[in-house]
Amino acid sequence: MEYKQFAKYYDMFYQKKDYQKEVEFLSNFIKNQDDVIDIGCGTGIHASLLTQKGANVDGLDLNKEMLDIAKTRLKTNLYLQNILELQINKKYNVIISMFAVLNHLKNKKELEKCFANFQKILKTNGKIIIDLHNPQTSGTKTDSFNNMKRTMKWEFDQEHKTEKSEIIFEVGDEKYIDNHIFYIFSIDDIKECALKTGLKVLNVFENYDCKKKGISSSKNLQFLIVKKEAKL
Repeated sequence: MEYKQFAKYYDMFYQKKDYQKEVEFLSNFIKNQDDVIDIGCGTGIHASLLTQKGANVDGLDLNKEMLDIAKTRLKTNLYLQNILELQINKKYNVIISMFAVLNHLKNKKELEKCFANFQKILKTNGKIIIDLHNPQTSGTKTDSFNNMKRTMKWEFDQEHKTEKSEIIFEVGDEKYIDNHIFYIFSIDDIKECALKTGLKVLNVFENYDCKKKGISSSKNLQFLIVKKEAKL
């Protein structure tokens, strides 16, 4: 997709996303004045809401047009970088990566590289919270907002652990198509890659709820990850 053109509509199409619920979940692990970086921050809504709660939140994204919108919400550091090639001279209390950002990685090798990069910018007793898509079936869905329409089609491939998606966004006479392939990491994949990079998974949750344990059939998963030697 050409986010250069679509970025201005992004928040409109995701206006029903429950950012408040997700930020309340994150707030269980973030203290006042913590230094936080939002990896794959998009237009900066999570970061902005966490800033309002007293955290110092930087952002990182691969897309300049998304970051340009994030700049209207955030007055902190915003990095235009790939998560596989981080070049940040700062350490954080908390690293967050929401909305299935890491599902865009192609395999476990890339996940290990990503975790190794996270490790380098994480303070000794810091935390990593990642949110992953975990589909079980294929399907279609259509929704509309005023003169806007979104049609989603996805195909889950259990054998290859991938989900192929096509999302068609229509705004008046304009049409934008997003085709992507998500790699679906299992809970064991995350634990294995974490251990290989000096990290460990403390907890797995479902649906941004600290009272719900994430399991293999959960639609989405949130992982709380720390350095192996962390004392929390």
